[in-house]
Amino acid sequence: MPPALLHLDPETLKDAIPPAYLERGRRYLQERRVLSADHDAERGLVTGRVRGSGGRIYQCIVQLGKRADGALTVVGQCSCPVGYNCKHVAAVLLSLGTRTTPANLPAAGRALPFQLKSWLDQIERATGVPAEEPHRILYFLDPQEHLGVRRTQVRAAKARQLLAGGYGKPQDFNLLGHSKASFIGPEDQRIMGLLSVARGGGDPTAAYLDTLTGADVMAAMTRTGRGYLRSIDGPVLRDAGPLAGRLEWRLAEDARLHVILDTDRQGLLLLPMSPPWYLDPETGDCGPLETGLDDREAGVLAAAPVVAPESVDALEEAARERFKGRLVHLPKRPERRRSHSEEPVPRLRLCSVDLAASSVGRYWGIQRQPEWAHHAVLDFAYGGTGVDPRDRTPVLRRVEQGVLVEVERRPDAEQTAIGLLEVSGFRRATEASEADGLWFERADSETWLDFMQDGLPDLEAQGWRIEIEDGFHFRVAEIGDWEMDIAEDEGGNWLDVGLGVEVDGQRVDLLPLLVEMIGRYQVDLSTRTLAAMDDETRLQLRLPDGRLILMPVERLRPILSTLIELYDPEGPLGSQGSKGRLRLSRVHAAQLAELEAAAPALRWRGGDAVREWGRRLHDFQGLEAIAPPVGLTVELRPYQRQGLDWLQFLREYGLGGVLADDMGLGKTVQTLAHLLVEKESGRADRPSLVVAPTSLLFNWRREAERFAPALRVLSLHGSTRHTRFASIPDHDLVLTSYPLLPRDLDALAARDFHLLILDEAQNIKNPRSKAAQAARGLSARHRLCLTGTPMENHLGELWSLLDFLMPELLGDERRFRRLFRVPIERHGDDVRQDELRRRVAPFLLRRTKETVASELPPKTEIIREVPLADDQRDLYETLRLALHEKVREEVARKGLARSGIIILDALLKLRQACCDPRLVSLESARRVKGSAKLDLLMTLLPELLEEGRRVLLFSQFTSMLALIEEELTKRGLCEDQDFVKLTGRTRNRDRPVDRFQAGEVPLFLISLKAGGTGLNLTAADTVIHYDPWWNPAAERQATDRAHRIGQDKPVFVYKLLTEGTVEQRVADLQARKQALADAMLAGGGAASGTLSPDDLDLLFAPLADD
Repeated sequence: MPPALLHLDPETLKDAIPPAYLERGRRYLQERRVLSADHDAERGLVTGRVRGSGGRIYQCIVQLGKRADGALTVVGQCSCPVGYNCKHVAAVLLSLGTRTTPANLPAAGRALPFQLKSWLDQIERATGVPAEEPHRILYFLDPQEHLGVRRTQVRAAKARQLLAGGYGKPQDFNLLGHSKASFIGPEDQRIMGLLSVARGGGDPTAAYLDTLTGADVMAAMTRTGRGYLRSIDGPVLRDAGPLAGRLEWRLAEDARLHVILDTDRQGLLLLPMSPPWYLDPETGDCGPLETGLDDREAGVLAAAPVVAPESVDALEEAARERFKGRLVHLPKRPERRRSHSEEPVPRLRLCSVDLAASSVGRYWGIQRQPEWAHHAVLDFAYGGTGVDPRDRTPVLRRVEQGVLVEVERRPDAEQTAIGLLEVSGFRRATEASEADGLWFERADSETWLDFMQDGLPDLEAQGWRIEIEDGFHFRVAEIGDWEMDIAEDEGGNWLDVGLGVEVDGQRVDLLPLLVEMIGRYQVDLSTRTLAAMDDETRLQLRLPDGRLILMPVERLRPILSTLIELYDPEGPLGSQGSKGRLRLSRVHAAQLAELEAAAPALRWRGGDAVREWGRRLHDFQGLEAIAPPVGLTVELRPYQRQGLDWLQFLREYGLGGVLADDMGLGKTVQTLAHLLVEKESGRADRPSLVVAPTSLLFNWRREAERFAPALRVLSLHGSTRHTRFASIPDHDLVLTSYPLLPRDLDALAARDFHLLILDEAQNIKNPRSKAAQAARGLSARHRLCLTGTPMENHLGELWSLLDFLMPELLGDERRFRRLFRVPIERHGDDVRQDELRRRVAPFLLRRTKETVASELPPKTEIIREVPLADDQRDLYETLRLALHEKVREEVARKGLARSGIIILDALLKLRQACCDPRLVSLESARRVKGSAKLDLLMTLLPELLEEGRRVLLFSQFTSMLALIEEELTKRGLCEDQDFVKLTGRTRNRDRPVDRFQAGEVPLFLISLKAGGTGLNLTAADTVIHYDPWWNPAAERQATDRAHRIGQDKPVFVYKLLTEGTVEQRVADLQARKQALADAMLAGGGAASGTLSPDDLDLLFAPLADD
């Protein structure tokens, strides 16, 4: 019969090789990875070599056969990890295309694999034919199994003997190049000669022991003492003598027949040679086996390949024909049992794979960012047998008590399970592994979390087996109660705070996990974004074992809000949170009270007293009412008594505070009452120190004499003050000024004070000023700041005050800027603004006239605008154009932040031009006659004075006051010095104040800086601001010289502005700064405190056309 044509194409092979492998094999063929392919048509045997994806070359051997219906069968084995009918086998077969094949191609189940035929050849041969230099040669024995056949490799290496014993790093040694090596002894010559014969081709440094010479090589290697198992780290091979044992065929767990070694010792390896040797892999003991068989027969039996049950009959038939009845040790057909009723159990394995961690990258030391892919891998279990859904094998095999059990698969049930995964949101993975199982993926992390919380429990309830690998990113832990515990130190000044949650019955410290999350997401995770999140949004916390805790934002928001506010990677939370505890100052007790109120489900343990105190501090409720001191000669108003209660509360708990009442509400008298309470209680066993502007020292002394005459007051002022230092301990109250504080610091810092009070504390708003640094160097039990303007320009001024009082409250300046200034001033973060307000609220008491002093008369503000005309207008425009160009160039060169001096100088010149051209130090300005605003003032003043008004006139420029004084005299409006004046050059400040208050003069000219604070001028009923100032608080302070407690007349406030000029722009900026201050001190409102490029363009805008 002529040979038939064999068509090896995808259609022919589709039932023999899994589709995925067949498709990959087709791609490999297109990529020319098949290096060789040979077809033995007589035996139906195909061999080939294929280059894999990593560059490694794999060997393939394929036995072709046919079923009873004529369909092709393929039994392909490969040296790759898959091993059976893989993509490499597919590539080799497809490369052959159409080939001739004998008509008597062996039937499936009767075909004799090449390994078995090779073994029969060995049986035929065995039964017919009997078989002081520093370096040393080492031998490494590596027992292997390849394509179901045992083999034993020996690799030679050269190594240097070490003086301390042992050998250095081995280097491969060429078995063919040893003849002239001086370190090759007679035993090595014998071993290498035997290995060279056994080596054949290929690797020149290694050989596989054959059946005939293997025992001789083993005996020689053990005699050298330089034989090792696998590597120099393995045990040394030692000839332990013969061992009795039996070689027998046995059905193994893989449902195939193996020759095994049966002895009294467990765990021995069988080495195929004549006679066979045993090897203990733990100790290196080895030796010949006494099997009761002829050595050559035993060696050939030990080398027998594994036999599939379906090949037993074919093997027996071939042996019978070949050996004509001679005794050959063949396997017996195992007992079989067929099972038709087993249902497949779906098994789902969840894993995360780093796609970037390629073996090539690791080999070359390439460091890459992980690229994680998350998968669910599905297979099925029939009893104890697993099966890949891609495998089309209809019958599965397993071994039970020596019986081969054959199980028929249920493809319908398997497909139902696959469909269940797909309808629940899984899809086939695009980057699937070649490992066993059907690989699935999900769309994104959120859908994975949905599945872990909802879908996975449903599958488990249906009987699915779920395996979650340790490295899987979405392992979810179930949690129990949350608990916050507090421990106080012995002094009660510091709190040790812990936050835990119950996971599987064990407490887990959450602070390190929350801190890690905040640190990881601090750019994206702010209190503002947290507030905007949906309540059901789940935040992820990863436990040390890799599992996730999923928490709804609604539950975690109050805790995170507090921690985000406190978070500092270099501060106490960043460094100590990793230990599971947080060390906080007692000043943060109010925040713990907030947390307790916002998270009612949170259990608390310990710290009852500090939590109660925190609630009082937070709510400002339940303060103990303090009886006014006996020595106070004035009756305190209700709000002033509340202020005294607050001051005493802070003193009781060792806290500092800012009394920030509006000007005129009696901050001085409240403080004097506080000092008297301390004196009368006996607690003030040391003097207290007040630091105030020079202009207010007289006021403090006079107010103390008037309202608290029992206080012994010492004023450290004047050139003879040093003579009074020794008498400080003899007084209750010591007064000094900000200019003198740095000069007298050594004398004052050497003493301990009971209470340190900074009046007009905005004088330390610059923390690097000499006054601020000197104040921080003073020692006192308690500290207090008095100011009607705790913040004038930006939040850094508020920080400076509170840092002086309690440095631990807001942290250092860098941290405060990151947490509060930048988000609030630059980004308008109202959430962070509210957090800052709430944090400082317990330590800042502010009452406005509108809220607590209803007995004050009304205050009316009147803005009078006047346009520039003629030469003054031309001067302004000329200056504006030149100065704007200069500012633009400076900003372009240095940036906005570093151009402040040039900007302020330019704006100063424009403002001077608005007030009066004579203020501008330019020749062209001197030629300009007249000032529109001065003319307006000269029109307004006569009317006011004729009405009997008593007027305070403020200007920032003392030179402008001089021009006004000159104009008043020139126009005859104030004859015989019918006015007084106060500037920084006025020596006797009390004289003009007393004259005005006594009604001697109706007009008081005051420079804003010299008289804008601390003065009590209730005799006035009219205030004129000749020129606007950047700081609205400074203007308001000046107005409050008249509109304060003691005033019984309505107060009118006039602001004079030149129309369309920089003065109007300044007024707009004033409104913005006032909004920031109001938002911080009272709550609410938007926040913005920086000068932007758009602001510059606005300030330097041209005058509108008439």
